Amino acid sequence: MEYFEEIKNILHFITKDFSVVLFVTIIFAIYFYYTSTFDYFEKRGIKYMKPTIFVGNMGKRIRNKESFHAFQLEIYNYFKGNPFGGFFEGRKPILYILDAELIKAITIRDFDCFVDRNTINSRIPNYLKRSLLILKGSEWKGVRSIITPAFSSARLKNMLPLLQLCCKQLVEYLKQYDGKDLDMKDTLGHYTLETIGACAFGIKGDALTDENAYFIKVAEKFNEMPKMKRIFLLFLMVLAPQLLKYLNISFLNQESIKELVKTLKMVKAERRLTGDKKNDFLQLLIDAAETERKDSGTKAKLYLDDDTIDAQSLLFLLAGYETSSTLLSFAIHVLATKPELQEKLRDHVVKMTDGQDITYDLLSQLTYLEGFLLETLRMYPPVSRVDRTCVKKYILPGTSVQVNVNDVVAIPIYGIHMDPEHYPEPHEFRPERFMGDEKNTRPSHLFLAFGVGPRNCIGLRFAMFSAKLAMVTLLKNFKFTTCPKTRDPINFSKRAVLLKAEDGLWVQLDSL
Repeated sequence: MEYFEEIKNILHFITKDFSVVLFVTIIFAIYFYYTSTFDYFEKRGIKYMKPTIFVGNMGKRIRNKESFHAFQLEIYNYFKGNPFGGFFEGRKPILYILDAELIKAITIRDFDCFVDRNTINSRIPNYLKRSLLILKGSEWKGVRSIITPAFSSARLKNMLPLLQLCCKQLVEYLKQYDGKDLDMKDTLGHYTLETIGACAFGIKGDALTDENAYFIKVAEKFNEMPKMKRIFLLFLMVLAPQLLKYLNISFLNQESIKELVKTLKMVKAERRLTGDKKNDFLQLLIDAAETERKDSGTKAKLYLDDDTIDAQSLLFLLAGYETSSTLLSFAIHVLATKPELQEKLRDHVVKMTDGQDITYDLLSQLTYLEGFLLETLRMYPPVSRVDRTCVKKYILPGTSVQVNVNDVVAIPIYGIHMDPEHYPEPHEFRPERFMGDEKNTRPSHLFLAFGVGPRNCIGLRFAMFSAKLAMVTLLKNFKFTTCPKTRDPINFSKRAVLLKAEDGLWVQLDSL
């Protein structure tokens, strides 16, 4: 009887205080959900950073305590001496890879096990779903194989006149600031938009001649987002990433995308109607699509349909705008703060190009300029980390650690670039690291600014080609010195994910 009396009392308590029990149950369920993965690395014998409920190891980033690059370097140094380490984004485990041979295995040798990128679990605009950034597996391979010839050296040579015209406009634009201070990030951002407009959208963007130009207004809004929305999305990414795909929220400006796609469709329709062809990427994609259509027959699946062409042009803008302008503006900052390097580089450029027409092959011979740009990318990589998603069960070579399907591995670009074991005296700017014998003593997969392996940046040749041409033009026409607004060392923005100078990249500009 006492037993039944106990049960009766318990049932009475539950009935009377159901709300309390429900509350406790919900709290326990939430706690269990957000901590249930926290033993993931411990069970596998992997060193890991101790996580905090809800945020995992992302607390500093959510509170904007340090820049994303500094945050990635801190993680790298925490695991230094280990081949890999465990990190939590919210409750999601991420395996950081530090060992050089493991990086090579994942990105090159065993690439078929890590084909896919780790994409944000948000609503992806339709026109970007077909981009190389988002596509997975066989579809990515199919599209990449068709598009790759468009980025060959032979095709790039034909774009030289387009880029030279953009450089000419850049010089004319900068002349109005002779003897004045200028934030090079904004200026070179407009130059980059001009090159993207010409090469990827087939239009004259007027980015350097008209501050109110249509293409500038639309393109600059492409990844624009209100501050509170960005903070809200960051919290969702960490706390409840599954919700992102169900909410009508995107990290990109939908109206801007629609306007850009509208422009692309108009240009394509006009070219098909008139038969007019240009030496730009858009034309190469149109031609590749036509060739695929003829070769495949009517029943075969086409990889390069109209939406896929549009997606690559949008990706060109998304990936190229910030990264290319960052490379050039940080390079100019280095010139201004290191006048002896500026003179050495200018002498090299003048000596190699004096009395000669600028060609693709001539630019390829400017080895010191190339070393200068690569060293800029080493010290100031626009992206500080690259992720890959496992698509097949995989045992990390030399270990018993198994990476399962859908597990994410991260390669800390900035940490590797600033590791004295790979780059002695990493805070010293030395272009010679990427020249001659010194370049050959270091594995190529330890330079990660463009990624590495089959899924590296498809536009890396174009990025270096256009950057070299811009630098030659700038060095021949202007001298760059520091000004009162110059910050050295540079303070990295604590809010941005891509590399950004908190106070701009100001220099004084003088015509030669």
